[in-house]
Amino acid sequence: MKPVMIPHIEFSGKGKLMTGDKDKSAVYQAIYEEAYNYLLSFKEINESMIERHLSRWKENKPYALEDVLLRMLKSISNKRGMPKSIGKVEDLKTYLEDFNSNRILKRYDGDWKKLFMTIKDNHGTNSRMSINKPNNYWVIFCNGTISASSFLSKFKSLEDFNEFVKPFLVNEYTKASLPLLLSKEIFGLGFALACDFLKEIGYLDFAKPDVHIITIFYGTGISKSKEDYAVFKDVIKFSNAINKTPYQVDKLFWLVGSGNFYLNNIKIKTNRDQFIEMIEQKYGDRL
Repeated sequence: MKPVMIPHIEFSGKGKLMTGDKDKSAVYQAIYEEAYNYLLSFKEINESMIERHLSRWKENKPYALEDVLLRMLKSISNKRGMPKSIGKVEDLKTYLEDFNSNRILKRYDGDWKKLFMTIKDNHGTNSRMSINKPNNYWVIFCNGTISASSFLSKFKSLEDFNEFVKPFLVNEYTKASLPLLLSKEIFGLGFALACDFLKEIGYLDFAKPDVHIITIFYGTGISKSKEDYAVFKDVIKFSNAINKTPYQVDKLFWLVGSGNFYLNNIKIKTNRDQFIEMIEQKYGDRL
């Protein structure tokens, strides 16, 4: 079975670029190239390694709704410290009915506490499982699993879910409204994590406003706010201006911030603040 193609829709309602827009596009293009060349300045890194990370989405295409749920649960548990407690989500497939939403809801009667106790009684874990503590990572994960399953059970197929996403892919405002919606529907999936889910499942129009993206965009002056929603929209605008996908922009600047070429098992010592200072000195008066 072939994976379903995820749509990427260009907004055609922008009209002609004004002179100021053209100038800003040129600056954005230059900053993107600066980021690319900054990574290439490390002897351990070559272009093919960067491109591999920028095109990682090709390996993440979903085949079925089960893949969508798995990715959603990975994003829910993608919080600082939480992955160490939960471990690999794939290792929980026995208790999560191979990530079939309808079967999960039926097995646990839509009750996260039943799921929690099943995992606690049967799954070996060194992390503390405290059912009466709302901030316990396992409480968050089990709540998120049931609410995510309930949400995805509304869709008959991956194609059906894909059709649900399409109308949101018009401009930065409609795109931002989808992760906002998901953050309200699914427990533990805040705005940034909802963006993480969407981009990692193969929707190229989304970027995660994580600490690296926020720090670089705000520090260089591309963004005037550190707020997730505002930075997300600025990434969309930046991407449109240079004819790149938000996914590519996200990955490139994340690599600048983290230095983590995880697909190659290489970690370089990038300096995020140094990069920001360089961009400010070269382009600060044009942003």
